[in-house]
Amino acid sequence: MRTLIRSSAFFIIAFWVVALGFDTLLQRWAIFDDPASNPSKVKRLIESEDPEEIPVFGSSKARSSFIPDSLGPTVWNYAMEKCNFDVTEFLMEVELAKPRKGAVLVEFNHRFFVHAPDHTIDAATFVPNIGLPGVREYLERNGRFETRFLVPGLRYFGAVQEFLRKGNSDEEDVEDKNARISEKGGLFTERSASPKLLASQVAARQRSIEMRLKLQSDVGNVKAAVSAEDRYKLKYLDAFLLFSAPKERIERFEELVASRPDRQILVVYTPQHWSEMEGVSNYEEITALFHELEQRHPNLHFYDYSMMKLPDSAFKNSSHLNNQGARAFCTAFKRDAGQYLHAP
Repeated sequence: MRTLIRSSAFFIIAFWVVALGFDTLLQRWAIFDDPASNPSKVKRLIESEDPEEIPVFGSSKARSSFIPDSLGPTVWNYAMEKCNFDVTEFLMEVELAKPRKGAVLVEFNHRFFVHAPDHTIDAATFVPNIGLPGVREYLERNGRFETRFLVPGLRYFGAVQEFLRKGNSDEEDVEDKNARISEKGGLFTERSASPKLLASQVAARQRSIEMRLKLQSDVGNVKAAVSAEDRYKLKYLDAFLLFSAPKERIERFEELVASRPDRQILVVYTPQHWSEMEGVSNYEEITALFHELEQRHPNLHFYDYSMMKLPDSAFKNSSHLNNQGARAFCTAFKRDAGQYLHAP
């Protein structure tokens, strides 16, 4: 019996030693090794005490658009793929709780307010930071917390490969990693999309637009047989192609803006390839919404570059700018908002 107890105790101790060692090595040599990785960005934001920092929050569109040193010496790009209000809300909460007074830059696109935490909140970004203030509570209120996230050796189960590739490539960035440059959290390339790639992406978007119109027509036709699968497709396409602004999410965004009237919140619709704006049939609702918000909140400023005229050579694909496009955008943005892009 004693032998069995000793053997069990040894196994348990050995397991925890190996688990803790595995966690430590993975965090040191993979997760936090790259300062531009998503986990590193969250950690940096929470722990940052730089009184002059001006943060940029947003999706991979922002990550390739806002060139920090082109905008100001204290600008830092915290953008990450799939980041919409589901994630930006938490990042803004963290930022606006800090005593600094500088502006906050928030990238916007027509899917900004869509609520899809299973898609937008990547556990691999937040689990390594589970012990930092607010992270666990954030995951819990969005239904993304799992008890195993607290257990060394289990928290990263099934995600090791993902951690190893973070910061090097992502589903929207499959080009040669040697052609890209990371600067203060941003990820930039001089490479332009080939005509063949753009044509393929434009065609795919057009098919989505046509499918949505057909399904919408079928739903309104009592003679058409619309399956549950078709209704799901229509719901997805509406979220993908149309702007939506749920009242509850707008109110939460306004609460953030109103919580710090001493800080300027710059919401920026970055330049889009013309095909990205195709199908956004309720675009006017975007400008109407932000016109109202600006009237209610003097510290909120909306800058719309979505229709900025840029050649195809300014894009690395139909969704992201390359350096040519980013430089043109940053020049225009600094011209229009330069008064806010310096430390107070």
